[in-house]
Amino acid sequence: MSRLRIETYAHDYLEGMTALFNAETAFEPHVAPLTPDRFIELVERKSYFAKDGLLVALRDGTVAGWVHACIAPGSEGHHDPASPVPRIRMLVFPRTDLRAGYTLVQEATTWLKQSGQTHLEAMHARVGYPFYRGLWFGGEPMSAMTLPHTQMALEVGGYKTAQESIFITKQLDQAPQPWTPSVPVEFVEQPAEMKHEPMRESWIGFCPMRTKAFVAGEEVGSIGWVLQPYLDRLGAPCMNIWGLGVREAHRRQGIAAALIARALASAYAQGARYASVGTQLWNAPAHATYAKLGFVPHAVLAGRTLESAQPEEAS
Repeated sequence: MSRLRIETYAHDYLEGMTALFNAETAFEPHVAPLTPDRFIELVERKSYFAKDGLLVALRDGTVAGWVHACIAPGSEGHHDPASPVPRIRMLVFPRTDLRAGYTLVQEATTWLKQSGQTHLEAMHARVGYPFYRGLWFGGEPMSAMTLPHTQMALEVGGYKTAQESIFITKQLDQAPQPWTPSVPVEFVEQPAEMKHEPMRESWIGFCPMRTKAFVAGEEVGSIGWVLQPYLDRLGAPCMNIWGLGVREAHRRQGIAAALIARALASAYAQGARYASVGTQLWNAPAHATYAKLGFVPHAVLAGRTLESAQPEEAS
């Protein structure tokens, strides 16, 4: 096998990068195919994108893999935008070329250690969704078990499984029916509030919505959802649920199911013919709620971490 060379991202590599990404994910309809223009618009133009963290493996001038390492803030409302986290956000290489995968993980880890932080993450959802929200499993920044070669490369690189989610899906063959909770509920639907700039930027190219539930004038729960127009392999838009919560005092009254049904109906009216959501593998109550509404398991996703030693101080 010819010698592997690692280079820093440049536009000259985009055709090869996106072609490899599409070939390696062709079997997965809930991963959006990439084009150079789509990558530039939805990934590169974010303010916290650093091209020197996107490393490209080349063999004889041909792209043999790439890894996107970043030191970026979390993108959820409760994250501190002033506290960036070092992490691997994408890892792509042919399953027949493990050496490329091992080398990319090693190079990315070395790059991430420049942050001085000892806790590194890889395809983990703990601190938000920069870059690939809406493009990768509905925005889940976790690695699919259906890509075992990426799991191997991260494991060899020292990244241990720290989080597991179940990604579940539903086909919307007809307009979803409402779900009637045990208490009277009113719903208010509006664009989702973005609490800080990294959160707003993470949604570039999408229009996230939030549907709130009120009981006797009190907000008791809400669901965050979004239409995903880029899942070309599905042939129709998919609605993804990116947040769901009901206050503890109002649980077990059917409010969560009513929120899901309401969001599904709104998305269907806007052209969605599929729906998806990722939730923790241990979250049995959520699984039961989604199962009642016709969701079925699609894939197991894993998030990984590496506890790194402090870099040695220069003598």
